[in-house]
Amino acid sequence: MKKYAALFLIIICLLFNILIATPAFGVIDFKEGVYQLADFNISSNNRYTIKNISTSNSVYVLLFDENQRQLQALILSPKSENYKLLALKPDYRIAIIGNGEVIID
Repeated sequence: MKKYAALFLIIICLLFNILIATPAFGVIDFKEGVYQLADFNISSNNRYTIKNISTSNSVYVLLFDENQRQLQALILSPKSENYKLLALKPDYRIAIIGNGEVIID
């Protein structure tokens, strides 16, 4: 009986980690920082949108290519509408500046 209980707990822990680590419906949540898009399974040349979901803080978003050239800059006000990003590649970087929180879908 102890073996079954231990096995059950291990399976529950693994499923919980898999569900938490995988973004739901392809939505990726970002806070302040610099991110390499390859770490988030961004599909090459797909069109994504970005939105500030913070209720009180604006966010400045910068998109850089593989040679650290700035491709796009956005200022997102609190509870902004969706804005289209340029076609993304996995080796691009995105910088989020501000206390807001954005989602890329």
